[in-house]
Amino acid sequence: MIKDVLIDIKGTQGIDGSTDTIEFTSEGRFGMNDGEFFISYDEGQMFEESVNVKTRILIKKDKTVALERKGAINSKMLIEEGKRNSCFYNTPIGDLVISIFGEKIEYDLTENGGNLNLQYTIDSDMKMISRNQVNISVREVN
Repeated sequence: MIKDVLIDIKGTQGIDGSTDTIEFTSEGRFGMNDGEFFISYDEGQMFEESVNVKTRILIKKDKTVALERKGAINSKMLIEEGKRNSCFYNTPIGDLVISIFGEKIEYDLTENGGNLNLQYTIDSDMKMISRNQVNISVREVN
């Protein structure tokens, strides 16, 4: 079943001792099929200008998380605990190939919503870009 939900997202990105945190709430869609969950929402509201970025997150039974963005920013990222994956990231200023190393993936999702917590690093050419933590909370619209 697919539901309309409210999605609270808190992302923290750190490098060289400094951190940036972004928090926002978005309306979105949430569903479950055969023990796998998906979350979709419009990420464009995070940007200063009106930018179209649709985000879809698939949480698989094996704790693999696939994140895909389409619009002004296009990317496909695969986050697996204890593994490094190369990912494509397209921005208005150019294309990047980055690596994502999944440090920790935890979730307590049910058909009613719940939480997804991710910890991962991003590197390019084996040079650390950032250490990231993303906390996503999904709740039904009342």
